[in-house]
Amino acid sequence: MKNKITTVIALAALAAAALQGCQKWEEYNTDPYGVTNELLSADFNDVGAYFPTVEQGIYNNTCLWAWEMQTAQNLTADTWCGYMQAPTPFQNNINPSTLFLIRSWVGGMWDLTYRDVMSPIFTSIQSRADEYPHFYAVAQIMRAVAMIRVSDSYGPVVYSKYGTGDTGASFDTQKEAYDHVFEELDEAKAALKAYMAEYPDASPFAPFDLLLGGDFSAWVRFANSVQLRAAMRIVKVDPALAKQKAEAAVADGVLEDGTVSVVGKGWVHPLSTLGTDWGDCCMNAEMESILLGYEDPRLPKFFKPVNDADVKAAGYEYKGIRMGINIDIKDTYGGHSFPNFSSGDAGLIMSSAEVWFLRAEGALRGWSGMGGTAQELYEKGVQTSFDQWGTGDASAYLQSDNMPAAYVDLKNPENSIPADSPYMNKVSPKWDEGASNEVKLQKIITQKWIACFPEGMEAWSEQRRTGYPVLFPVMVNESQGVFKDDDNVKRMTFPESLEWTGQLDEAVSKLGGADNGNTRLWWDTGTPNF
Repeated sequence: MKNKITTVIALAALAAAALQGCQKWEEYNTDPYGVTNELLSADFNDVGAYFPTVEQGIYNNTCLWAWEMQTAQNLTADTWCGYMQAPTPFQNNINPSTLFLIRSWVGGMWDLTYRDVMSPIFTSIQSRADEYPHFYAVAQIMRAVAMIRVSDSYGPVVYSKYGTGDTGASFDTQKEAYDHVFEELDEAKAALKAYMAEYPDASPFAPFDLLLGGDFSAWVRFANSVQLRAAMRIVKVDPALAKQKAEAAVADGVLEDGTVSVVGKGWVHPLSTLGTDWGDCCMNAEMESILLGYEDPRLPKFFKPVNDADVKAAGYEYKGIRMGINIDIKDTYGGHSFPNFSSGDAGLIMSSAEVWFLRAEGALRGWSGMGGTAQELYEKGVQTSFDQWGTGDASAYLQSDNMPAAYVDLKNPENSIPADSPYMNKVSPKWDEGASNEVKLQKIITQKWIACFPEGMEAWSEQRRTGYPVLFPVMVNESQGVFKDDDNVKRMTFPESLEWTGQLDEAVSKLGGADNGNTRLWWDTGTPNF
């Protein structure tokens, strides 16, 4: 068989080439008015033009075709983490919500990321790393962000050896992938710092940057924040390395306010399309239970009021749908709360609130240099999230003993969850210094789960790592014996494209288990947190 990795790159490159039409790359890569290559090079267009695709590619929304993000994330991770649920009975209600992993859907995260992130970086940016080390450094950070998402979805990935032509050795185990993430981030930070030291007033990346406006110092803080996120992910399998990388990241400077979000150049938020436009995305019952119970002022920022007369008559302004239930027709739940996003809203990749919660967990674990006690950092995280969503002072909220509310399904009462259910989350926003570390962690992760909205990929990963928030079990299980009813999906199955290129066996060999959704990833030990 010919070189496997070259096959993947060739397929990705062809897809990327086809993509150019929908992304309007002609404004960058054609020369209708006699613009010379020298002028393009002088303005960095010859390398910078590829970055909007890479940055939007993190969100799986490069072509602004919402259905790509829908199958890659919204009907999978966004659902499995407890954020959202479709009112639509896709595939006769045999779909990821009812624990049946449709291979062509769950493969989307893999195929789109290699098409829109890995291929453009390799073919158009990495080759100019010596000429533009500062641009390549940004690409390395984006590649690390993307490959964390892909590896946390599947396990083994083609990452450190991408494009090298090492036949038979193209896949990294997840441990190797995380090691490479840390290497890439260190290299990128060093390159950006060197460039800023030599050219302190230059901002060559600004015309191309949809995330941070071309501010290289902000990119260094983002890289450190990603390092902190990755460090916490591996805390159960390599606590010493996790501590080392987390402490180093915070010491070097992480995000403390604002967000890293993609916007501009024709960006359309996919949740606006999937919710209001198509009616295929509503609030999840988990979100309703926690936000209504907490009387959380972020609820109307996250979701729109219901458009169902019966639900309104029952006294509910907001209503979610439980994952994994019997849905006969779309109209049954179609009037429940849609995500509250407009087309031009930015797509969240990382918030500073998440970073404060990561630091809070670090302090809880006894790591040095986190910048405060676990309680102080936890409360800072809540206030930062309130600031992000414009909901004012969080002081009263942080003194609240409110607990998540029972969930009532007004259409099918058998789907309701009573307040005394073992699947009900039983922590309040108020910090309790006398509680166990496990309870404290549950408070931190529950608030981080809220603050990460709507970035379901991160929320799903952290829910798997910690078990928080506790999720309602499915009522309809179409997994054909792969899952028990109270199981949640632990990974996506590998995409069909690996079968086409003959790489599936190698990928599975690096997984350490069956290629199904119930095989735990390397960092997901399923053991208690403390």
